[in-house]
Amino acid sequence: MASLSSTWRATASRPLERIRARPLVVHYSPSRYYASMPGRNKIVRELDRASRQSSAKMAKEQSMSRMQRLANAEYFRDGGGPLFPGTFVSLPLSRYPRSPSAFAQYHWSRLKHWLIGATSVLNFKLKSMPNWTTRPKWKARRAKIAPTAKAMYREMLEAFAAGDKATLNKICLGEFAKKLSAAIDRRDPKEGVRFEVVGYNGRLVYPKLMSHQIHQVNPHDKILMTEQAVVAISSTQKASRYNVETGATVPGSLKLQDKMEYVVLSRQANSKTFEMSPWRLWGTTSATTLEAYLQEKAVIDKEQARRAGWDESATKQ
Repeated sequence: MASLSSTWRATASRPLERIRARPLVVHYSPSRYYASMPGRNKIVRELDRASRQSSAKMAKEQSMSRMQRLANAEYFRDGGGPLFPGTFVSLPLSRYPRSPSAFAQYHWSRLKHWLIGATSVLNFKLKSMPNWTTRPKWKARRAKIAPTAKAMYREMLEAFAAGDKATLNKICLGEFAKKLSAAIDRRDPKEGVRFEVVGYNGRLVYPKLMSHQIHQVNPHDKILMTEQAVVAISSTQKASRYNVETGATVPGSLKLQDKMEYVVLSRQANSKTFEMSPWRLWGTTSATTLEAYLQEKAVIDKEQARRAGWDESATKQ
C-alpha cells in the first residue's frame, strides 16, 4: 500500500515539472492597437473647431431672433396686428337672442367683456400717473373716438372710389391698405366709380363706441402697446360705375344701400412716454352673435389650456 502511494505522488508531480520546465511564451499580434494621448496641436485644433461651430450656431440663433423681432415690429407697427381675441361687438337690442336663458347669457358676456376693456384702459391711465397726487399723462378721450372713426371711414370710402392709393396708405394700416389697393387694380380701366354718403341714420345713437381696449400684443416688445376701438356707424350710401370717356353711368350699376358698419381703429401706445401714434383704420368687423362668441371662447380656452400644459383628457375631466 505504501509503494502504491509513493508511485501515485511521483506520477502526479510530473505534469507540474513539465510546466515549470517550459518557458513562458507571449504571442504579440501586430493588428492590436493601444490608445495614446493626442498631441497638443491636435487638441488645440479640435478646441478651435468646436469654438467656431458654437460661435456660428450662436450667431445664427441671434440672427434669427433679431429677424423675428424686426418682423414682429413691422407687423405690429402703428397698431397693426390681429383684432384683439374676445373683442365683443354687441348686437342691437332688437337682435338679441329671444330665449330668456340665451338672452341672459349674451347680456352677461357683453357686460363681462365691457368690464375687461374698461379695466385695460383704466390700468393704462393709472400707469401714466407718476404718483397718486399728480394727474395722469394719458387720457382716454373716449368722446372723440366715434367722431374720428366716422370722419376717417368716410375719407377712406371716398379715396377708395377715386382710386387714391396715397390717401389709403396714409389713413389705413398696411394689410387693409393692400387689400383696398388690390381691389382698385382689379377694376376695369375704362370705368370709374362714383360714391356718396347720402346721410347718416340714427343720429341720436350713432356713431357709437362699441369696444375700447389697450393690450400688449407683441411678445418681443414690452414697451409698445396696441389700442383698439370699434365704432358702429349707420349710414345710407350711393355708389355707381361710369364710363371714363363719356361720363355716362353704366346701366344697372347704381346702388343705394342702408348700412350698419363696425369700423375698427387702431394705434400704438408707448407705456414709458405715453405718447400715441395717430389713429389708423384697421378695417371693419361684424357684430358678435352668441354662437360666434361661444365658438371663439372655446378656441381661446383650448389655446390657454395648451399653453398651461394641460392635455385634452385633463380639460375634459
